Amino acid sequence: MLSYQHIYHAGNMADVQKHLWLIAVLDYLKQKDKPFTWIDTHAGRGLYDLTSTEAQKIKEHETGISKYFKTWQATSDLGAPLSHYYDLLKTLNSGNEVTTYPGSAYIAATLMRNTDKLFAFDLHKGEYPYLESALKNHINATTRFEDGFTGLKSLTPPILRRGGVLIDPSYELKDDYTKTAQAVIDAHQKWPQGIYMIWYPILDKKLHQNLLTPLKDMGLSKENFTIDEWHFGEVEKGMKGTGMIIINPPYGISNLMSEIKSKFI
Repeated sequence: MLSYQHIYHAGNMADVQKHLWLIAVLDYLKQKDKPFTWIDTHAGRGLYDLTSTEAQKIKEHETGISKYFKTWQATSDLGAPLSHYYDLLKTLNSGNEVTTYPGSAYIAATLMRNTDKLFAFDLHKGEYPYLESALKNHINATTRFEDGFTGLKSLTPPILRRGGVLIDPSYELKDDYTKTAQAVIDAHQKWPQGIYMIWYPILDKKLHQNLLTPLKDMGLSKENFTIDEWHFGEVEKGMKGTGMIIINPPYGISNLMSEIKSKFI
């Protein structure tokens, strides 16, 4: 099933959490000169027009990035990764409102160096042309009209062993949770040093436990397995919160993101 289009939800609180984690991890990887690989399994459009009919239908960005962007304009010292997030938004938006929002693949392509390598996948016929257009001028990026899990399997282990992957499927189907968990387990067996960032929604039915349980059963140490959940009530329709699982989080990132979280929750 490929009915999900992220344009209806772009810039919501799930994006804020996910993209702050992404920026923090990429900042860490760039501290060394050695190039790295980044894989985005469900990249979406790359760039989102928040004035579009789709985005305006639910307006989830109003309780997400649009709300905080106005606050940050009056803040003199945001600190990383918030400052990098804000600077990217300012570059894309000339006014005091966020009308263009960057997706994860665009953020990665913009922050990564020319020597690094981004692989961005999407299999939605309506989304992929936008992704291809958004990243066409980034020489560090390759877009593929392909299932992200299949792409992840084919790329691991990558030639550049430093790096990681962002996995954030739509979870349209109940078995997407177990499918995601198995994809991570399989990839980790071939690429154990990679950083794995897995996003999931927190819903009333708590289906995310079908994702968490098998990943917890991998037996990774506390230092190599972090769960970060933001509970905000039913702000986005049907979603009580947003979660991230980080396997092999860079040193100090979890503490940094706990401090960041306190600014939102």
